Amino acid sequence: MGTTSTSTDSDSFLSRYVPMAAWLRDYQWNRWLRIDVIAGISVAALLIPESLGYAKIAGLPPEVGLYAAPLALLGYVIFGRSTVLVLATSSSTAAVSASIIAGMVSGKGTDPVMLSAALALFTGVIFVVAGLLRLGWVANFMSKTVIEGFIVGLSISIIIGQFDDLLGIEIEGENAIEKLLSVFGNIGNADLSAMVVGIGSLLLLIGLERFIPKLPAALTVVILSVFYVQIFDPATLAIVGDIPQGLPSIGVPTLSASEISGLFAGGLAVALIGFSEGYGGAVTYARKYGDRLESNQEFIAYGASNIGASLTSGMVVGGSLSKSAANDAAGAKSQISNVVSAVLVILTLLFLAPFFESLPEATLAAVVIHALLHSADPRKLAPVWRFARLEFWIAAGVLAAVLVLDTLPAIVLGVVISIGIVIFRVSFPQSSELGRDPETGRLESLNIHRGAEAVPGIVVYRFEAPLFYANAEAFATRAHDLIDAAEPEARVLVIDCEMMFAVDYTGVEALDGLIEDLEMKDVEIRLARVHNDMLERIRTSGTLEAIGDEQIFDRIGDAVAKGI
Repeated sequence: MGTTSTSTDSDSFLSRYVPMAAWLRDYQWNRWLRIDVIAGISVAALLIPESLGYAKIAGLPPEVGLYAAPLALLGYVIFGRSTVLVLATSSSTAAVSASIIAGMVSGKGTDPVMLSAALALFTGVIFVVAGLLRLGWVANFMSKTVIEGFIVGLSISIIIGQFDDLLGIEIEGENAIEKLLSVFGNIGNADLSAMVVGIGSLLLLIGLERFIPKLPAALTVVILSVFYVQIFDPATLAIVGDIPQGLPSIGVPTLSASEISGLFAGGLAVALIGFSEGYGGAVTYARKYGDRLESNQEFIAYGASNIGASLTSGMVVGGSLSKSAANDAAGAKSQISNVVSAVLVILTLLFLAPFFESLPEATLAAVVIHALLHSADPRKLAPVWRFARLEFWIAAGVLAAVLVLDTLPAIVLGVVISIGIVIFRVSFPQSSELGRDPETGRLESLNIHRGAEAVPGIVVYRFEAPLFYANAEAFATRAHDLIDAAEPEARVLVIDCEMMFAVDYTGVEALDGLIEDLEMKDVEIRLARVHNDMLERIRTSGTLEAIGDEQIFDRIGDAVAKGI
């Protein structure tokens, strides 16, 4: 009996915190392995060139992007729940990382590679601690609309930042707008070799994706450009240069006390962006694959991946939408595909690193630009415009902030706006007056159903939120406004409590005050569809006695039918 209990407890722990143990038991090796190997090769064909480019975005040697990949991939394989999500270097985390590291390295002689690894370590620890403390709900406070605007703006900013290598020109400026103006000002000094290779690589990438989608476009263009350099040896064309062959050393980065505080704050910013982007994609794929995602477990998986990247002198990683899409398109059946990708990256570091030394910087810039073209499309905000104009302008404001203020200030602005939206919506929730539809006899919102008519002498008030300290005043004010505006004069206020599923002390006080005020106006109060928790609270406080048990109704129609 004791052995069975221990075994059951062990299985429960593994299935909860190590999802790999569960899906490996059900893995159909004969049917799925070949498919996953092909998917892993497809992902690696995109991951390898993109990792080189994203390391460049972060201001790091190109090999750092490859160093981050193997343990990052395996970290998610072990702890993640998504079938196809790929945890690797991404454009957004690379750009945020660049902003953080540049501010700490400037003028201090600090090793950026060491800081990058340390940032990944701090990001990983933040993720793991948040997951163990069950703080997954925090992810819900970053508005998806704000994230969308941020990603579009960040993608545009990164693309503009690649024009120097794409065209072989010098770009100056503190933000994306200034850099774009610098591009126009210096276009006459462009290097012809860089322009031919860069623009040619970009057009070829677009063409291959459009007409030969099954061919790994990024890897194909990288290989062709390396052969071009080796055959023609263009004198003025900048190339990647030395890439160390072999695996990185394993170790924990060392830091000074002054660097720790800066990296902690930076880790929070990177974690926010990296998770928001990746988790949104994982949720989309979850519907297709039947994945049961859980944000706290995903925190732990992201943490394991970033800690793994840190131990190999890598950089911050996050959910990569482009590589996850490649994994999905290849028909991956499990995270075995990511194991295959990790092995291929290791083989590349061991045997193929010297091959990439002849890779033109212009081609690397083209790979980065091509990877971001979809996420940089402002038309992604069009559905937001059709759905809610205010949210669209908020997203557009964050987008503009990225271009004008740079990455980190835009993140802070995005967080402030997201929290502000939550505060505003709970403080001033929707409310409506109900009236009777003459055709159906049902009570409907007067704002939505234009044919509905107010019930003479009775105001039916629906407050669409929990009643607590942040909105108690708004609740009472709206009720008074409806009573004062009623024609003919209202003698009864019916409060529809269906959406008031919780109430705190301040909310009860507001209800008490409303009862007292309306008594002086000789207006009767009735409550309909009251939740058990709210009913118990107003009974304990004495409010129910002031209202009267007979004034509590299960159905709103009954409360109105009682008459005046």
